Amino acid sequence: MMKNKIVLALLTACLICGNGMTVCAVPDRMEDGVLFDSDYYAETYPDLMMVFGRDTQMLYQHYVTCGMAEQRVALPSKYVYPELPAPAFGEEYTMEELLTIYRTILEENGMIWDPSLKGNWDETIGQHDIFEWYKYDDGYNGTSWGTGFLEPRHIERNAYSDLEAFEFGDGVSDRVTRYYFEVLGWDDSMGMIEIVAWSA
Repeated sequence: MMKNKIVLALLTACLICGNGMTVCAVPDRMEDGVLFDSDYYAETYPDLMMVFGRDTQMLYQHYVTCGMAEQRVALPSKYVYPELPAPAFGEEYTMEELLTIYRTILEENGMIWDPSLKGNWDETIGQHDIFEWYKYDDGYNGTSWGTGFLEPRHIERNAYSDLEAFEFGDGVSDRVTRYYFEVLGWDDSMGMIEIVAWSA
């Protein structure tokens, strides 16, 4: 069995949660800057689900106009939601700032940044073309790895989705507690940050 289970739900979880399928409840940053989890809000308050369904905008409008005053909760307590700095220059975050935000959220929620997970990647698998990596597992002594994308406009949602995936772990009892990633580049066609990542 190949060592690289291509475990990173880092990537599949983001895509699944981002395409409208409700697999897990994760927060997103609203236009006014407030972090809001519409799935959590709807599922926590069935009376709202009956009226608004899963319409994010309608649920958020309710939260702003009534929910806060009624002391309804917009975010699950299972997470830590760190305060994030504003962009250093202008209105847009740089790629480095986005990656820092992603890491900050993961690490504030207990994940450990561990470069040792990479093992001898540079001398083995990493010597080959990305499309051939899976063929060169012999001699590789690192941990499970995967490739995929992070979405610049939804970097916080990506982070919380990945926390859900890390909590799930192998689906039996072992949750992921350590991670590491490196940026491969920027995919112009998709407008996403392309990464290779390791987890254990």
